[in-house]
Amino acid sequence: NSDVQVTGSGTASDPYILNPSSDINLLSYTLNGNSTTLTYNNLLSKYLVDKVTCKNGTSASWNYEENSMILKNIKTPDYCTINFKDGYSVSLSATNGTVSAPTTQSTGYNGSVSFTVTPSDDYKLELKTNTCGGTLSGNTYTLSKVTSNKSCSITFKSNNPFDDGTLAAKIYEDNPTRTTRSSFSTIFTTTNTGTLYKSTESIAGSAAKDVYYFAGDAKNNWVKFGGFYWRIIRTNHDGSVRLLYAGTSPDTTEGYIGESAFNSSRDDSMYVGYMYGTTGSLASNRTNENNSTIKGVIDTWYSNNLSIYTKYISTEAVYCNDREVGSGTYSATGSQFYYAAYSRLNPSTMTPTYNCTNSKDAFSGSNNEAKLTYPIGLMTADEVAYAGGYRYNNLTSPYAWYYLNSTGGSITGSTYWWLLSPYDWRGNSARVWFVRGSVGPGNLDYSYVNSSRGVRPVISIKADAQWSSGDGSSENSYEIIYN
Repeated sequence: NSDVQVTGSGTASDPYILNPSSDINLLSYTLNGNSTTLTYNNLLSKYLVDKVTCKNGTSASWNYEENSMILKNIKTPDYCTINFKDGYSVSLSATNGTVSAPTTQSTGYNGSVSFTVTPSDDYKLELKTNTCGGTLSGNTYTLSKVTSNKSCSITFKSNNPFDDGTLAAKIYEDNPTRTTRSSFSTIFTTTNTGTLYKSTESIAGSAAKDVYYFAGDAKNNWVKFGGFYWRIIRTNHDGSVRLLYAGTSPDTTEGYIGESAFNSSRDDSMYVGYMYGTTGSLASNRTNENNSTIKGVIDTWYSNNLSIYTKYISTEAVYCNDREVGSGTYSATGSQFYYAAYSRLNPSTMTPTYNCTNSKDAFSGSNNEAKLTYPIGLMTADEVAYAGGYRYNNLTSPYAWYYLNSTGGSITGSTYWWLLSPYDWRGNSARVWFVRGSVGPGNLDYSYVNSSRGVRPVISIKADAQWSSGDGSSENSYEIIYN
């Protein structure tokens, strides 16, 4: 027939190959032994050739690479029937997502199949694992050049900004409700386990990065690390997890390492510094040659208790002793002026920030302009405002997490505790922010730097620290893997 294309010379080494180019008067097709109205091309695209049978004895076989029939020992005239069988079966499953029905499809030799896939909430249209090597375009997953039965699976990448398996990733995963607070004009004590709040942090003008924090009466931000309990404040610019000291047991009323003055002297504005230089100007204050009294206490405690855990603690995380002037004119010993945290936390504005604008105030283990001996600091007044505190106002029940132990009472009893943020130079005395204990629950207030207050250190667990166990509750605190 003129519709049959023939190649080959007819010898044993080069047999004739017949390639039908139409369905007219050429061959007979059956599907699973039954007659079919499907065309030749339809059959090839969805099904496989089972066998070729010729009525008068010609030997016939099928060449898949050529989609052609090979004839040997040709008997003429002869009539051949191609019987097709079910095609290759390809099934697809999706972890962290769905595959729209049908989840199993069939194709002919070297064919392709396509599935419609949708990631679950908190996952995105990007493949993390892909067992069969298909491609994803939009919501369509395609597997091409199929030459065998396949059972395939894919997993979608998480929107989780933290590396898989880390403490930070676990915290993000365990708190699926995420939102942004638009107002800080009142105390915030809502019970909201499972919620993270989003903000940003920039260090000395660097690009702002997203950070996530706990606010209100959070119940699931407990960590056990180094033999002590801690409460999660937030994540940091470097992806590490910032922790506030919470004592040796969750129900303690002594969640502080001791009491200390911030600095032993208050008669110069430079004494608001966690470290400080010399008197005379803000620039000279910021040369950071001298340790404050409280830094000495914290460093000694770290050396005695956490030095063996240093490999898990971030040296990049910044503890901001923000000495920018907020209102008034800087003076070493003269007229009163206020530091920036005072202006930010003014009831008429209340605009806390995690940013640290001046590198000389950005204390860390890696900043040579404000270098810490050990990677440890204090909580800031802004962080207390983010957590739910409010200037000069007592918290109301159920209170906010930074004030609480596991029984719902003050974690420091009646003891007040220091923050890292300067408040003002009064004109004759330097003052720094602190938090009240049970006498004025969680009240964000200020004090002379030579007053004795509780010390609650802050550390940051590295971004790559691996989660070991726990759900963040006080009964089952998060822990990391030590190796």
